[in-house]
Amino acid sequence: MNDSIILDLATDASETTKDYLITTLRDKLNGHKRQKIIALCAREMELTLPQSIETIISTDNIDLCFKAKSLMDADNITDFVLVTSLMMKKYWETVFLHMFSHVHNWSIRGVDVPNQPSGLVRPEVDSVESSIKNYFKTVGNPDEVKILRSALIPSDKFNAGFHERYGGVSQLPPIASLNTIYTMRKPDSQLAINENRRRLGQAAGFDPEQLKVARVEHGKSIWVVGKTPPAYYDGIVTNMPGITIAAPGADCSMILLADTVTGACGAVHAGWRGTTLGAVRACLKAMVDEYQTNPKDVVAAIGPTVDGKCFDLPAVDASPVHELDPSFTWPSESNIDWVHADLVKANVKMLELDGVPSSNIDTSNAYCTVCNKQFFSHRRDGIPFGNQIGFISYKA
Repeated sequence: MNDSIILDLATDASETTKDYLITTLRDKLNGHKRQKIIALCAREMELTLPQSIETIISTDNIDLCFKAKSLMDADNITDFVLVTSLMMKKYWETVFLHMFSHVHNWSIRGVDVPNQPSGLVRPEVDSVESSIKNYFKTVGNPDEVKILRSALIPSDKFNAGFHERYGGVSQLPPIASLNTIYTMRKPDSQLAINENRRRLGQAAGFDPEQLKVARVEHGKSIWVVGKTPPAYYDGIVTNMPGITIAAPGADCSMILLADTVTGACGAVHAGWRGTTLGAVRACLKAMVDEYQTNPKDVVAAIGPTVDGKCFDLPAVDASPVHELDPSFTWPSESNIDWVHADLVKANVKMLELDGVPSSNIDTSNAYCTVCNKQFFSHRRDGIPFGNQIGFISYKA
């Protein structure tokens, strides 16, 4: 059973349609209280219902839908039905397909309303996607997007950085607002992700159409741009100018590698699994193999990452980190046979072992994602959670 109800009184505000839809709503309630009832209206209306109702007023249907979604996101509501006239059913289905994601269990109840106004015209279905794209550009404040740069990566040769979570259009609190990754478990539509990436690209100075983001599996597979990509990969390398490569994170390390001589670059995601598997070493090796990178010419930057004190795991799983340096792990206070692990130091050590000079490794942006709420964190926020990315491109 759908948990909440949205009542469309905006696309046809005639008394006939209003009465039919409210009657349908009463029948659907049938004495049962729903978590939320939202009325979409183009103007002020008097509504008498057996349950309190929240009213949204706007002459823009996309605005109405987005604000209804925001109200439901705030209460973590994913199951709902929209009650509208049969004439408007197809229109709202198209809007919902573009506005909501796979986590939402929605349906449209089209009511056959007799004697609807003869001049009523259904909005163009074909223009829905472009209307939502244009609407998203008006949401929130893009000026809040904040880019974090590494002073070690030469800005005349590379465009590289990380970012905070503000300035986007995502509404559910754990993923608000600059979530850059679309997944089946998050309530962001692909259009919302596209807008967030557009804003990030605008603030950072890259073309979002040329953005390649790792499809992570918490492993160490690396995609060389220009070759057939694996189904999943935690790192990307390229030497193609203008192609921005990126690795996501939400506690896991995002590590950027820049070859200051050849212009090759890499971006790799390394959580505890990727760290213990040596994902950053695999990324560096791919640059060496593909572009003849000399590790001594590489500059590396590690982005926001969960601090060891906020993170523990079974000692047996952390053994590769312990073997790098026993000081990188220490006993957990809350779990027997578990340890805290310093992922940042472990990844720094692996880069050093593979020939990257210590002075070429920048950890100044490795803020703890759990402690600093300007970053997304799986451990702090649970599921769903948002993702930031670390990005880099070669300018040529």
